[in-house]
Amino acid sequence: MPKYCREKFENTTTGKEIWVCWQQDKHVHDASLITTIAQWLGTNQGGVWQVRANSYQSNQSSPGENDLSYSS
Repeated sequence: MPKYCREKFENTTTGKEIWVCWQQDKHVHDASLITTIAQWLGTNQGGVWQVRANSYQSNQSSPGENDLSYSS
């Protein structure tokens, strides 16, 4: 059973917040991943995104109900 990580990102213009999840065995949580996800959100959701401080969660048994799934 895969475990998931999730983190909240915020649009710097609109203030919209989105949870993004990924399988923790496929992606290492580091600055490179955060930057890649922020850019991915900008491409797919528009705007400029930044990570929300202290929002990282690991070892989740499943993605959140409304999470966007990052799998690149």
